[in-house]
Amino acid sequence: MGVETALLISAGVSTVGTLAQASAQSQALAEQAKRYEDEKKIAELRALQEENMRREQMNITLSNNRAIAGAAGILDDSRSFMTIQEDVMNQAVKDIGNIRLNLNLSKSKYDQAIVNSKIDRQSVTFGAIADASSYALNGWAYYDYYKKD
Repeated sequence: MGVETALLISAGVSTVGTLAQASAQSQALAEQAKRYEDEKKIAELRALQEENMRREQMNITLSNNRAIAGAAGILDDSRSFMTIQEDVMNQAVKDIGNIRLNLNLSKSKYDQAIVNSKIDRQSVTFGAIADASSYALNGWAYYDYYKKD
């Protein structure tokens, strides 16, 4: 085996190694993007659960207020009673709004991470193609150089 053949083999091995490494990185980044998608769905589920718990808490408080008012002889249409009930509902609406805001922030972060993962995946692919092409061209250039001697 001559020097030119060894250089071609070396270039081929380097090219295949680069492509294999890029494939592994690309698969890892695809899995990472899938994990972000799953975490985003989990965040949505948690937010929905928190919202439902807050609504349930509001309903319990409103019911307790009605029971206490009834036992105390306060009418349901009393201004102070209605104000208290309205305050409970307004606070629940604010809390639910905050839960939704936090969910949207979380989803935005996951969406950005997914996009970044896709960009990284493309970068790995194009980088591998460039590196593999470079190895192949260098190998061919060395082969051609030594073959002429």
